[in-house]
Amino acid sequence: MTYDIADHKQVFVDWDLIEPGYGVAWGGVVSSWEMSFGIRLAVHPPRIDATPLVAADRPWETFINVYCTLFDDEGRFRLYYEPHYHPEQTQAEDLKAMLAYAESTDGVHWTKPEIGAVSFLGSTANNLVYGLAPALGRGTHGGTVFKDPSAPADERYKYVHMGRENGITCVFGATSPDGLHWTAIRQPLLSDYMSDTQTVVRFDPVKGRYIGVFRSWRGYLRGMWHGRRTIAYAETEDFRNWPRPKEIVGPDALDTADADIYTNAYTPWPGAADAHLMFPAFYQRSRDVLEVHLMTSHSPATGWQRISRQPVVPAGEPGSGWEGGVYAGCGLVAIRPGEWSLPLGPQYHTHNQEHFAEGRLPLSARPHRGYICRAIWRQDGFTSLEAETEGGCTTVPITFTGSSLALNVWTRFGGEVRVELAEPKGEVVPGRSFAECDPISGDCLHKVVTWGGQSDVSAWQGKPVRLRFGLKRARLHALQFVER
Repeated sequence: MTYDIADHKQVFVDWDLIEPGYGVAWGGVVSSWEMSFGIRLAVHPPRIDATPLVAADRPWETFINVYCTLFDDEGRFRLYYEPHYHPEQTQAEDLKAMLAYAESTDGVHWTKPEIGAVSFLGSTANNLVYGLAPALGRGTHGGTVFKDPSAPADERYKYVHMGRENGITCVFGATSPDGLHWTAIRQPLLSDYMSDTQTVVRFDPVKGRYIGVFRSWRGYLRGMWHGRRTIAYAETEDFRNWPRPKEIVGPDALDTADADIYTNAYTPWPGAADAHLMFPAFYQRSRDVLEVHLMTSHSPATGWQRISRQPVVPAGEPGSGWEGGVYAGCGLVAIRPGEWSLPLGPQYHTHNQEHFAEGRLPLSARPHRGYICRAIWRQDGFTSLEAETEGGCTTVPITFTGSSLALNVWTRFGGEVRVELAEPKGEVVPGRSFAECDPISGDCLHKVVTWGGQSDVSAWQGKPVRLRFGLKRARLHALQFVER
């Protein structure tokens, strides 16, 4: 089998692109034919910028919940977040949440404009864009906003959220021409379905369909069996009508018995045609704490896995204000060149703490009333093929389109990456060997590979070949054939 990667960026969501090799060759001779050595598929934690993008500083923001949506809308960053208002020492109610809006031109300095769309205590001088009245009294919670390129202008923006009508929990929707003034869709998108966390929906231009990632439950029976929280998926051509979502991933045998997958924070991997990411918050009931993990797949509908069982964003230490846990919001944006930012919602209180009167600290005693900050990765830096000392691997046979090969790599001091071009059966292509490759070192987002100063590989495009990689103290994050 030969993989046609054309000129598509290749990232490492699993080992599929790498030849597994053959440990003992025919005839009984021990061989390392094309077997990888000294490398691992690694997950990399982000850098945390705890500076708030928005914090609870308005009268309608008793606290800011963790659910939020961040995206770049033609040069303007938009952030939608969920504030709650409730009197002191009373418990917040999910379905009395509101949707608020902030914006920025640089991703660093944010404003909360007065929209004039929603009344709060008799005034519309606020940045609220949705609430109980616009939602027809059904409530709004766990919502996600997205821009729909397939929709007519008056429905260009869409909003999906949880609500309740006649005592039945449903998934509802709303539309807007500008992302600020919303009209509720009267009929539920999903009837009698409890997606009681942040539901993520977007339009997939390749499929020509809406895809949605929802909360689901495995085995829940009220008062009899506590079940487990899982993640479900559905897709549709009609935004107003969705099939019942089906579970795609849940806690497995390597998790603890008390584990749940609470949120999903799904996003396509930017610029990669067949790579997808989730940043779910895993909930451990015994600790009552949530932490963000990383999941990867080639498809949003199936094949999800965790390369690492360790959280990429753990809960904070005592006194940090993050000790209750942290959630990832929806959206990856490039605020600075070469970096991708994901919104985070930290919590000082644990998941169940505020269900008890003694757990509800007065506002003056809280380290914060909720805020949104961000996790930052280098471009494509979520995973890599990594050699801590020295290692190597070979791709499966591939065909490509382009004249040069570009790599996204990072090396430690004294580290390097070299590339060799080989025939499918292993013979080295003359002039494109490891020995002739100019080593790549340092921090390179888009470094064209050269052999004796020459980068041209157009003579082999469309023909089956392999790439061999030699790594020393290095990480290979992505590769792509390009025209040069």
